Amino acid sequence: MQPVVETYKNPVTSSLYEQLAQRVGIDRFHEFQKQAISAVSRGRDCFLVVPTGSGKSFCYIVPSLFLPGLVLVVSPLIALMRDQQRQLEDLNIPSLSFDSHMSPDEKKVAIRRIAQEEIKVLYVSPERLALNGFREMLKDIKISLIAIDEAHCVQQWGQGFRPEYAKLGSYLEALGPCPRMALTATVTPRERAEVVKSLRMKDPQYIALGSVRENLELNIYHYQNMELHKQSILEAVAGREDQGIVYASTRKNVDEIYRGLKARKVLVGQYHGGMMADQRQRAQLDFMNGKIRTMVATKAFGMGINLPSIRYVVHANMPCSIESYTQEIGRAGRDGYHANCDLHYGPRDYFLQKFMIEKSFPSEKELPKIWNLLEENFVEKRAYKQDQLIQRLSMQALVPLETIKAAFEFFIKEQAVRVIETVSEEDNYLFETFVVLGEDFGGLNKLLQALREQVAWRFDKLNAMHKLVKGGASPRLSIEQYFQ
Repeated sequence: MQPVVETYKNPVTSSLYEQLAQRVGIDRFHEFQKQAISAVSRGRDCFLVVPTGSGKSFCYIVPSLFLPGLVLVVSPLIALMRDQQRQLEDLNIPSLSFDSHMSPDEKKVAIRRIAQEEIKVLYVSPERLALNGFREMLKDIKISLIAIDEAHCVQQWGQGFRPEYAKLGSYLEALGPCPRMALTATVTPRERAEVVKSLRMKDPQYIALGSVRENLELNIYHYQNMELHKQSILEAVAGREDQGIVYASTRKNVDEIYRGLKARKVLVGQYHGGMMADQRQRAQLDFMNGKIRTMVATKAFGMGINLPSIRYVVHANMPCSIESYTQEIGRAGRDGYHANCDLHYGPRDYFLQKFMIEKSFPSEKELPKIWNLLEENFVEKRAYKQDQLIQRLSMQALVPLETIKAAFEFFIKEQAVRVIETVSEEDNYLFETFVVLGEDFGGLNKLLQALREQVAWRFDKLNAMHKLVKGGASPRLSIEQYFQ
């Protein structure tokens, strides 16, 4: 596909915007979209914070129509990448999601198409960019723009279960100079600065809108009685005939609400991490195809769901943070029409979230014991397979396996332990993972300090959400003040 224009040294003109809007099938661009497109057309980095469902993906898709090279999009989920790829195929824009669901033959064909510059938009995960062979292949390709979609993951997930997000800046640096665009709906000013630093962006133009679309009606209901709390949710959802999502904090709560709605003859599905992957995939597909009217799910469901017909989002429990709340309500009303977002706050909600935070970290008492055992094991061997070492530590420390897993995630996050991946460079896929002790690490005192800081950070998020729920101010106003 030939670019619409051959150069992008000058700002995009009004007449070109009209051509581009027609090309992607919309009447006109929003002002924030024009600002973002104009910034990268001048070679400037850009940080975009706009509500979910506002059309932020056009900000990096449209430049692929006039920039001379490839637009590289870093995205967190395969489902999200493939969904956007299908949308680009409908627009006849050559695109590709290079992901782990591809067969070796599909990967070879994809590499050939990339090398021959047949692709205009390439979707990858941070883990894909971690592979040296893949980065080496991209070095020979003209990349005109790098977009980091769901950029809040850099700060939130880079500190957690996907450490490759924390290294993303160095991976991108190796690909050579070009403008970078970070896009998200939820990031505080402090976290935005951390994302900019982590991605090594240079004086990005900051573009921000309100965090919640005007067509969303936000309501909060309080209950002192647990049974009334549960029955009110079931009655409210069972009385609707349109499509929506019910979020619950635990798998147990998901199961209970699912059974309650099913007993009321609602076309209901469920989605949580305890289900098999094919079960989750089938449930999501049925929801997207309209076979399921109501999806009851944990927060694991929803990223990448771009379904215009969702008329309501119900929170059966208080979410863990304003970020989660804002992302989840943003899945409603993407067609611009009115949608309800109802949060049902029950008597145990705060303590449930408090328990889940405490469970996700080792305690200050447990951490030294686990760390000392870890160091003793590495005296015997330089490297272990991760799962084997976790099992071994659980037996040695006589603590639950979940506690060891939480400690291990924390050690990796703090680079006290490093993950070493052995990769087949020919087919670019991971086939074995080892862990080794980190180099030049500060020791146990540094770990304890980091533990206190991270637990405090999580509680700050929870307490801000609790203040929103319990306070008398409008939820919308509280959200805008939080992100300002």
